[in-house]
Amino acid sequence: MFGLYPSLATIGYSFTQYSGLPGTPLNFCGLCNYSSAFTALSSEVWGAVRVTLIYVVGVAVVQNAIGIGLALLLNRRGRSYAVYRALIFMPQIFSVAVVGAIFSLIFDPFSGPIEKILQDGFGVTSTFLGSNQLALPLVMLVNVWMFSGFSMLIYIAGLRNIPSDVYEAASMDGAGRWRMFRSVTFPLLAPAFTVNMFLAVAGALGEYALILVLTGGNFGTRTLGIYMFNSAFLSGTSQLGFGSMLAMLQFFLTLFIGGGVLWTLRRREVAL
Repeated sequence: MFGLYPSLATIGYSFTQYSGLPGTPLNFCGLCNYSSAFTALSSEVWGAVRVTLIYVVGVAVVQNAIGIGLALLLNRRGRSYAVYRALIFMPQIFSVAVVGAIFSLIFDPFSGPIEKILQDGFGVTSTFLGSNQLALPLVMLVNVWMFSGFSMLIYIAGLRNIPSDVYEAASMDGAGRWRMFRSVTFPLLAPAFTVNMFLAVAGALGEYALILVLTGGNFGTRTLGIYMFNSAFLSGTSQLGFGSMLAMLQFFLTLFIGGGVLWTLRRREVAL
């Protein structure tokens, strides 16, 4: 009722000019919505795709880099390290609405703490989430802040599955810390890296709630998910048919990119 039917209905609506308003006709039009993605509205659609891909690459790379770094720092026994891990993981349990409200206050261009620090310490001002240059990187930063703790825990689980005698053998061969990480730790973290990278890519491809709360998709942050949501539900003249087509485009983008990442990284695991 809540999963299969809406999914099938989205496929059907994508072939119509249905507005979504009660009592309005479906107006079946075949591939009209899909053709518009390559003609009159192509610049808007592919602009949203471009922003989505930038968002995905930035979030996936930075989140995994921070996750590995935190895992290496906190993969130790002791109560204090357990407390640190819990604090870093804590943003994962917050709702998007709470996170959005917190960071909207932090990045408030008039009275936010970041604005006060920049203005009082460096004489610099910024509109932050209202800036076309900063809005997208800041939203990516918030996303990374929320989910890096989750990536950290998966990497810690991977680190604890690496046999200690492997490190002992590498140490006896004269390997330093960097060489040990590059030749031992990172290759043996391949399963954890696959899981984290796939989840980060798939999550970023489908992200819209955080962007909606922070910027509403304005100031260069209109991803495909935001474009779909606005077209289907928030536009002045509702276009549920066109929004459904965008949802299908997002589905196939997630399928091919997420599937490609998973296939590539699985092959890497076998090769290692």
